[in-house]
Amino acid sequence: MPRVLIVDDHAVIRRGVQGILSTHPEWDLCGEADNGQDAIRLAGELRPEVVIMDVSMPGMNGLEATRIINSVLPDIKILLLTLHSSSEFVRSAFYAGARGYVLKSDAENELVRALNVVVGEGTYVSPAIDSRAVQEAVIASKNRPV
Repeated sequence: MPRVLIVDDHAVIRRGVQGILSTHPEWDLCGEADNGQDAIRLAGELRPEVVIMDVSMPGMNGLEATRIINSVLPDIKILLLTLHSSSEFVRSAFYAGARGYVLKSDAENELVRALNVVVGEGTYVSPAIDSRAVQEAVIASKNRPV
């Protein structure tokens, strides 16, 4: 049963994600955080298979936390859940090491699908995101220097 860590600075979003996952018993919610620094700490302590993380948070944002988790704990997959649909954010997300990018407006219908793809070693992006931007972002992230 894949373990999930939820990271968002808004409790209502964390509760919403919990609500979505509660109807899918194959996912085990192992913890939650409200900022990037706690996300890094809890990822190390809890070792979830996947982190669902907001991009925009006060203090350390989700992109920076993703970059750090990916460099220290590369087996943990990160799925960003965000309001930002611009190609620049998508590029930055995959460059930081994210495996998935879901718009909050798509979460109710796409979150579980995205989790399945990401845990299955795939890459997932909300259908509302421009496919050309997605292809460029994924290609750029795979060609980044290590």
